[in-house]
Amino acid sequence: MRVRRSLTIKQMTIVSSVALVVICIFIVIQLFHFVQQRRDDYVKQLENIAHSVRQPLAQTVLRMDVPETERALNALLPVGILTRADIVLPNEFQALHANFPPERPVPALVVRIFDLPVQITVPLYSLERVSANPQPLAYLVLQVDSYRMYQFILSTFSTLLSTYLLLALILSIAITWCMNRLLVYPLRAIARELENVSQGDLPYHQLTPPAQHQDDELGLLVRNYNRNQQMLAQAYGALNRQSQHRPMREGNKPMIQENEILLGIEQHQFRLILQAQLDMQTERVIGAEALLHWHQPDGISTTSVEVKELNLPLVNWVLEASCHILAEWQTKAIPLPLTVNISAVHIQHKDFGAHLKRLLAEHRVDPGKMRLKITETAWINDPDHLLALLRELQDAGLSIALDGLGIGYASLHDLNRLKCLPLDLINIDRRFIAGLPKDEAMVRIVISISEILNLPVMALGVETASQRDWLLQHGIRNGQGSLLAKPLSLEEFEVQYRLLFPILESH
Repeated sequence: MRVRRSLTIKQMTIVSSVALVVICIFIVIQLFHFVQQRRDDYVKQLENIAHSVRQPLAQTVLRMDVPETERALNALLPVGILTRADIVLPNEFQALHANFPPERPVPALVVRIFDLPVQITVPLYSLERVSANPQPLAYLVLQVDSYRMYQFILSTFSTLLSTYLLLALILSIAITWCMNRLLVYPLRAIARELENVSQGDLPYHQLTPPAQHQDDELGLLVRNYNRNQQMLAQAYGALNRQSQHRPMREGNKPMIQENEILLGIEQHQFRLILQAQLDMQTERVIGAEALLHWHQPDGISTTSVEVKELNLPLVNWVLEASCHILAEWQTKAIPLPLTVNISAVHIQHKDFGAHLKRLLAEHRVDPGKMRLKITETAWINDPDHLLALLRELQDAGLSIALDGLGIGYASLHDLNRLKCLPLDLINIDRRFIAGLPKDEAMVRIVISISEILNLPVMALGVETASQRDWLLQHGIRNGQGSLLAKPLSLEEFEVQYRLLFPILESH
């Protein structure tokens, strides 16, 4: 058994991803901080330059000496950070400018993000200001070379990026190494130990507690596993003692012997328990399913005996007990239908139809209140006989439900034959419901088939709220499962749902 994706790779990926996100935030913050510092430094330098030339320029502008003003501006050419020096009149007319070379282009995105270029405007006044006219003679505009600023931004960004990436790599390796030593290596040792356990030793296996993990979650996991293994070993030993004299069938399970079933019927070891079927949208009871409960003298209690394992006498007992329940419900004005599981093997018995109709007549049960749930349709050897029998039962008033297991494994290959079956309901098998909401393919297939056949659907084995919500969103209202109602004895069922029965006539 190999691991497709190691925890080492997953945790290093997560650590690296988080580190990269944090690093990007730090780089952006620090980059803007350094750029703002450089802007402040350039502004101070421009102010010093303007202070050194402001008086000479004001005198030349006052005398209107254009050549002298141009010489004073051109004297600023050797200053490396400048790319513009202009004299602008108060009406914003550019009078004179220094002969700086053209500025090299800067990407427009950088200009917009970092608010380039950096420049200042300094007013030029005459030596003696006239109080009546305090406005300046002109303005000196100085601008920093934006390309120089762009180079600083690139240099700072590359330095920050390389530094923090190296830091992220070191942190990722360090954290991954720590997590491997602390978590991955002990888990890997546990997995290898479990992988090497033989099938015979599996019920009695005990994990070795990892070193230095006795008091943390890994130690708790191992202790709970060992405790459960001890309980499993005890149950396994008891089961072996009970089944050592029973013949075995496929899968090393003891066969249910016919004499055990006959003895159980004689000693009243069997009884039917009921699980309610609900309209999941209104939470009203719309029916019930009869489940077989077997309490054996050795203390073993089986709540769900597979129908295909039962012999015909026990199937007949189930039918008679179901008729007895329906007869009592009729006297108590309980209008619920009762679903009874019947194997396809049993329903094809030559006396099945006659025996069932005789039971209904003897108990004076309305046949419409009994619903036969047919299972294992994939293994039917005589479909023509089944079709004739189902039509006969439906004509007698009984309701026929087809279990979703047959839909999933057989009927998709022969939808035309399925259309011929006289069905009143299609069940979605609990194995398909268990995959919801992630694995919905088989449920959608059953829903599509039910739409083609124009038949209602019952979802079996609804165990979680997410399964119920998915079914309701896709138009499936009828459901059965532990989330909706637990299996109860006949007396408990009637007491718990007594108040709901009067409102069920319309359903």
